[in-house]
Amino acid sequence: MNFSYWGSICLAVFVTLWLTDRRRFLNGYFFTASVICFFFAGWQWLEATQAPWMQVLLMISSLAFTIIIPIALALFALACIIYSRRLIQEVGVHPGYRLLEMVGFIILAMFFLTLLNLFMFHSSLLWVLLGIFYLWTAYFMIGFISYAVASVLDELPVRYAVDFIVILGAGLLPDGTVSKILQKRLDKGIAIYRKQLKRGGHPQFVVSGGQGTDEIISESQAMRDYLIEAGISNSKIIQEDRSTSTYENLRFSQILMTKEKVFHRAVFVTNSFHVFRAGLIAKQLNSTMTGISAPTTIHYLPFAAFREYLALIVMFKWINVLALIMTTLCYLTYLLITH
Repeated sequence: MNFSYWGSICLAVFVTLWLTDRRRFLNGYFFTASVICFFFAGWQWLEATQAPWMQVLLMISSLAFTIIIPIALALFALACIIYSRRLIQEVGVHPGYRLLEMVGFIILAMFFLTLLNLFMFHSSLLWVLLGIFYLWTAYFMIGFISYAVASVLDELPVRYAVDFIVILGAGLLPDGTVSKILQKRLDKGIAIYRKQLKRGGHPQFVVSGGQGTDEIISESQAMRDYLIEAGISNSKIIQEDRSTSTYENLRFSQILMTKEKVFHRAVFVTNSFHVFRAGLIAKQLNSTMTGISAPTTIHYLPFAAFREYLALIVMFKWINVLALIMTTLCYLTYLLITH
């Protein structure tokens, strides 16, 4: 198989898709596929080399990968369990934290069953079932890597004038002030606003977020107060206080911006882990808005990225279900043919 050929095709498709619209999940998949293909192409080229030292290097690398991959998966599983329990201790019980812990236990159970079957059971049916589980694990891991790659590729600095800077809401503190996550979004929006002023622009803020059941005021009101304290004129702030989700944040903000100016340019500000999914939603709403990322604290980033990927799985649930069914059928067909 000519991996360099397929790698070139994947790279060409990625560049075409990325240049036409950065807000595509496929961007990450094709870029990841091109990297994998070029890696195997390089491996084939090295294997064709007859130099003895190169053959020894390949053998050592193969052994290293054989050992490293299982260890890396086991460490990942342990990290999921430890990290989820830490979050539960610090923040409290949350379904997402329990799910992260469950993922870790499932991966460890797969390793345990693999060892038992290898040394005790020797069950062909169990090998088939384990193969399916490992296949699904690989599918979701490649998907997560593609999400991470697409998120990075989606972020480019805004070098054009914008009419609106939309700040997507996040949770408030019990006293009604903005949380650290929301503060970072607002600070990033203020930085963009000041850069736009230096270039001669006159953007307006759209603060978007309704009032949760555990919040004493709406998120948009808390954001407005924060911006005013930071020196932003009240006349420069448009408040959207009905939304309860990212979809509603963007949809209701789009309506308000269109009322102010029919043909406009806008960017939205959210945290780095959230930019890509929000961009996909904006695309579904036929909006040209692109995202700007605010920094996220390191200890919260792994769970936030995991949660976002779960949201993307749900967002494309039928595509994922179909893909899993097709890959499973291909795997079973391969087993039938080879055995």
